[in-house]
Amino acid sequence: MLRFGLSLSLQQRLAPQLIQSLQLLQMSTLELELEIVQQMEMNPLLEESPEEKTEAEVEEEETTVEDTIKEEEPVPEDFEEVNWDSLLADQFDQNSYNNDNTHDPNPNWEEDREPQENRITTVPPLVELLNTQVIESDLRDEAVDIAEFIIGNIDDRGYLACTTGEIAEALATEEAEVERVLAVIQTFDPPGIGARDLAECLAIQLTQREEESQLALQVIRNHMEDLTKRRFSRITRGLGISNDELKGALELIEKLQPHPGHTISTSNTSGLLTLDTDVPYVTPDIIVEKAGEEWVVSLTHGNLPSLRINSQYVKLLKDGRANGTDDSGNYVSKKLNEARWLINAIHQRRTTMLKVAQYLVRAQMDWFEKGDGHLKPMVLQDVADAVEMHVSTISRVSNGKYMLTPRGVFELKYFFDSKVHRDDGQDVSSRSVKERISDLIDEEDKANPLSDQEIANRLGDEGLRLARRTVAKYRDQLRINSQRYRKKAF
Repeated sequence: MLRFGLSLSLQQRLAPQLIQSLQLLQMSTLELELEIVQQMEMNPLLEESPEEKTEAEVEEEETTVEDTIKEEEPVPEDFEEVNWDSLLADQFDQNSYNNDNTHDPNPNWEEDREPQENRITTVPPLVELLNTQVIESDLRDEAVDIAEFIIGNIDDRGYLACTTGEIAEALATEEAEVERVLAVIQTFDPPGIGARDLAECLAIQLTQREEESQLALQVIRNHMEDLTKRRFSRITRGLGISNDELKGALELIEKLQPHPGHTISTSNTSGLLTLDTDVPYVTPDIIVEKAGEEWVVSLTHGNLPSLRINSQYVKLLKDGRANGTDDSGNYVSKKLNEARWLINAIHQRRTTMLKVAQYLVRAQMDWFEKGDGHLKPMVLQDVADAVEMHVSTISRVSNGKYMLTPRGVFELKYFFDSKVHRDDGQDVSSRSVKERISDLIDEEDKANPLSDQEIANRLGDEGLRLARRTVAKYRDQLRINSQRYRKKAF
């Protein structure tokens, strides 16, 4: 039996304009620049304004916008006071950020938007570098197509992620031709690029070195498994060489890059073939400089266009209403609303970013003045409470944003760190503890390296009580090998 009834429910949903505001908040400066250019192409009411505006231009622009907003499509009077925090907290959490359907009040809104894959596309620096070298090489015609396909299948570590047979099948060509083109790519920078495994990667680098590397090549090609498991006696017996000869080969191998795709890296000499920390090319969003005794925080403009409303279209809208006609008024009015929302959202983004960055500098003043080892423990909630914003706002501002400081370029997330309690009641950051662990390992006897428990004991002597498993976790995060693999044979 069917039963019919009515039920009421309250459901908060974000308007498309607010979703756009939140998206802008999360964008980096480069992404915002691309977004603004795209919006200018899509919205004829947006135009780039001169660097300097007169007061009359600003007043005219503001007056014109306010006077021509359609009543049936009002912009909230308190837009500048939009409570982003409650919106972020209640219905736009981090997990649902990319789910447009969840918070889209207009079922047709997606049809009006540019497809997501067309909005922002960037070429990874490694791909760009390799493609440039293809152009400069002797490859021609079909070989260029094969090279581009190969490059598209090189992962961020610099390794070929598929077989030459699969590439040949996909391009309907001979595998021998793919091998020939791959051999050319393997001569490109960075050395070791396009390898199919670690042994090939290291061998490529060795063949490109000017110094004597034949013995090291033999170790790589014939005893790679023995090398990774540090079975040195088996290597010396197999190759009929002395310990001193093997030591020289190992010293050469230790200079190689196991992940050539990581174009900016910090080396770690605590183990034989350890992972390196990769740092991508970035454009800073924030600049911190010291002027006299004061620290000055500013936002980078990059090539960001300064936007304003196109007065000709506004005049068209006003004239149409004055004459009692509204043929194009709906379209112009819609684009006018969108333009104003975008301009205000960009302003709100700058205000929020600057406020958060200024607090970070104040809170981490010791780090800016004294450097590593002086970073204070701080979590997102600490900043949220201090600047009176929701923690999810701080998360979006911090994610993917970089700060240029006299000590280098750091992601904002770098300045957030958990607390570790000391015996004297003071708190230190976990990063400071990791730096101490790294120092202890650097200072250890390489013939008799410290175990995780011994490191924990030494930290305990310094007032830091950490369990052995916590030390192991921090060591792994530092990408330092365990005691067994740090032991030097010579």
